[in-house]
Amino acid sequence: MLSWAAEAGFSGVEILCEPPWHPGGWGRERRRRVRKLSQSLSLSLHAPIADLNLMSPHPRVRELAATELSQTICLAEEVGASHVTFHLGYRPGVGLPGEPPWEAAREALKAVLSQARARGVTLCLENDPPFPGAYLAQLPRWQAFLEEVGLSGTLDLGHAWLAQGKESLKGIPPQVEVVHLHDNRGGGDEHLAPGEGEIPWGQLLPRLNRVRVWVLEVKDIQGLASSRWWLAELRRGI
Repeated sequence: MLSWAAEAGFSGVEILCEPPWHPGGWGRERRRRVRKLSQSLSLSLHAPIADLNLMSPHPRVRELAATELSQTICLAEEVGASHVTFHLGYRPGVGLPGEPPWEAAREALKAVLSQARARGVTLCLENDPPFPGAYLAQLPRWQAFLEEVGLSGTLDLGHAWLAQGKESLKGIPPQVEVVHLHDNRGGGDEHLAPGEGEIPWGQLLPRLNRVRVWVLEVKDIQGLASSRWWLAELRRGI
């Protein structure tokens, strides 16, 4: 995929570190090959998502999530990735009600953030889609949490559009280092190619010029290729 991206004219790739690309599953040869390719492509990593929850009421579950994030940061340094994106976690759908462990999550993240800075990796918290149990779907709450912890942000525009519609277009928070680009029709997290849904890209793209990393999150190679061409044409016309 990295080789295809380079041949197709992309300047970089973001790798989602779910199995089989989990941080612990990269052998020495794979790490070496990716590091070599990173000399011609900029790389970013997305930390594992499934079953990881920094907002769990259980300390050992939070510890597991922080460990996985820490391992992703170590992998990023080793393969030459500049940014690591992650999700905070979610309110469990079962179990006894209780106060969310905000302070415990903040403290865990401050330790991981310190590690990321020491390794030269930018740690970015992503806004959530507006699903049941999500804590950071609304952009003001997400931005406030970035400020509280001192984190950079990954702004997922598809998630923002689902959560807030046109309100999401008013401004790009200064902490945003990465944007995830995909479209939807307002009814679900569809990950359509930009231009296939309802997001007004012509209004939005000029506000993204200062953001360092743009990631297309669409479903297939055909969508990647067509989206790259479509966005380039749209930017030329602005």
